[in-house]
Amino acid sequence: MSYLHLYFIHRGLYLWLALIGLAIAMVNPKIPLSLNVNNYMFVIDITQSMNVKDMHMNKRPISRLNYALQLISMSLKEFPCGTKVSIALFANAEVVPLYVPIEICENFGVIQDTLKHLEWRMAWRGSSHLRLGLIDAGSVSLTLPEPTKIIFLTDGDEAAPLNAITKVDLQPMQGSSSWLLAGIGSKEPSPIPKFNSKDEIIGYWSQYATKIEPSQIVNEDSIGKRDDSIASEPHEYYLSALREEYLKEVVSDINANYVRADLQTKFLAAINKLPSAGNSPAHVETGWIFALISAFFVIADYLPKRKNLLH
Repeated sequence: MSYLHLYFIHRGLYLWLALIGLAIAMVNPKIPLSLNVNNYMFVIDITQSMNVKDMHMNKRPISRLNYALQLISMSLKEFPCGTKVSIALFANAEVVPLYVPIEICENFGVIQDTLKHLEWRMAWRGSSHLRLGLIDAGSVSLTLPEPTKIIFLTDGDEAAPLNAITKVDLQPMQGSSSWLLAGIGSKEPSPIPKFNSKDEIIGYWSQYATKIEPSQIVNEDSIGKRDDSIASEPHEYYLSALREEYLKEVVSDINANYVRADLQTKFLAAINKLPSAGNSPAHVETGWIFALISAFFVIADYLPKRKNLLH
């Protein structure tokens, strides 16, 4: 044993160092850091084309909307604690968040219950203007307390159909690299079912009804009355399909990302590839480090004395 070591033990320096470390641990100093933010707002298209049953789960046909809801529900189980999630609805030209992003583990039951009770009858209008919805989603994201990634689940089927007049320029939205548009639906066209207020199917949407402006009302001057007109012959049906090429065009316009969400693995992989939505200030507590250092010095002071007693 060196003379210097004996001197340290004799003078009790280890215990003094342990005392200093313990005092610092009680103060618990914090180191400021900037952490990447992985918060998500899942925007769900609840317009009536999402009622088409052209998706499958457990080998059974399921509507696009119910598929999207179950896809989110299952995927959230793979997210780590600390992740914050919000659920929002899209119809007409608006995106309406049901709540700001909340921590997933503490609020898992709340989020799952939200998904369980969402349905098409929550839509405030029957029309679907995706480009305007994206612009509104951007506005909503600016009101959230933290940077948030947007996951927009839709079939991309606009109603009334897009034309040169209604095609809104999305160039000002470029820079949405942390956004993901998830395509839901089959590429094979299918008629859109029409339901009454009891969620009972009464027929199918006609080409005429969707061409002018699909609505839940008889006409624009009769607010509150449902439009119960239906296509009388198959050739009158409005056929809906996943508008994948259109969605790819949209993500190209805003520099976002696209995935065809026909598999959960593909959906999760696309989400995990998204860059951070931004940075959030955080403080790391260091008290525990100084507590460990104090314990080390106490042990260092004790062991040589114990060794001498044994000899």
